[in-house]
Amino acid sequence: MVGMFMIDNSEVMRKVLMTLLNISGRKTTEGHAVYVMDSLINTLKDKYDFLKHIQVSDTRFIEDGASISVMSDVNSVSPNEIGKAIQSIIVTMNEKLGRDAGHFFIKEISASIGDEYYTTIGEMGVDLSLMQLEHEVNEMEKRFVKTRKT
Repeated sequence: MVGMFMIDNSEVMRKVLMTLLNISGRKTTEGHAVYVMDSLINTLKDKYDFLKHIQVSDTRFIEDGASISVMSDVNSVSPNEIGKAIQSIIVTMNEKLGRDAGHFFIKEISASIGDEYYTTIGEMGVDLSLMQLEHEVNEMEKRFVKTRKT
């Protein structure tokens, strides 16, 4: 069957969040990445109610534990709404990690997430290439303003 949204929303969300945690954990520490992700999900719950069905756990000391639990309730949410939340999570995670995230944080997500998920989140309205470009433009603007002030 060819079509949009072949992967359950809950699995897409779990894959995106796990990818973010893996990349962030390499740039800071796994514990810090989990803390940032958990506080970010809690903050965004006001805007995206379905995020209450996601649990982020520090599993460094638990054998075979999954860091991200996404309840199947998320599958009833519209893919466009899931896409908006994913975009907010990626942008905010990038901002919260600051310099630790690195210049190519979003590009790393694209490279790590896999073609099927990349296509699926694209169909949900998440354009990682555009997000990377916007990030680079914002960084250039910050540097430009900073050099003009000095």
